Amino acid sequence: MKKFFLGFLALGLLAISAGSANAVNLLVNGELDTVGGAVITGWQTNQTKTFSGPTTDLITLEGFIEIAPITNGGGDLDQGGFVKAFQGNLNTGDLASLDLYQDVAGIPGQKYLLTGMIGAGANYSGLLNGPTQTLLAIDFDNDNNPANGVISSAITDVKAAGLTSGPCCAFGAQQFSATGIAPAGTTFVRARFSALNMYSTVNPDQAAFIDDFSLQPVPEPASIALGLLGMVGFVGLARRR
Repeated sequence: MKKFFLGFLALGLLAISAGSANAVNLLVNGELDTVGGAVITGWQTNQTKTFSGPTTDLITLEGFIEIAPITNGGGDLDQGGFVKAFQGNLNTGDLASLDLYQDVAGIPGQKYLLTGMIGAGANYSGLLNGPTQTLLAIDFDNDNNPANGVISSAITDVKAAGLTSGPCCAFGAQQFSATGIAPAGTTFVRARFSALNMYSTVNPDQAAFIDDFSLQPVPEPASIALGLLGMVGFVGLARRR
């Protein structure tokens, strides 16, 4: 009986350990701390305006953006993403759209959780009843090519989820999340922040502000249950002694 309980405990601890390992952030530079402005290590961008075409000035990393939590044990450089909605023009229809994304290897059937801190200035177009959409999304892809579509997406509309504004330098930021299960055929999982159809409103504070992104695989409930059962077995053995 003792060997049975010890074996059960070992299985439980192994399951808990596996769940803890899954909690690691899969993203490179989730804190958006690259020194150098528009060059964001680990991330790719798609930046366009309706009529003007491709651009390179819809997001830069700025030191004045200090959005908690600091996620990497004190190494955060206190930079964040300055999303320049004011580069778009609603009057002419030349709207500005940004996708900031990063791909990691994906496993079919695995559940993923994407979180990020997102705030806004009081006059960010994404807070108004207009064409601007602010999205946090997980895209499941089979070829690492966003240009030809994806298998499926799990998308959170950040405005509908409670986006608020605030003063410098946290700008009312809150943690938003998206969750999804990778369908069959998934080989890549894409963590994405999108600010679509942005435009200039009135000064001041027309921008959105982002920081501290994390993409994590979510442990299966069966693994958690096995871990708990292992602990129950350990308690039972201790009481018997």
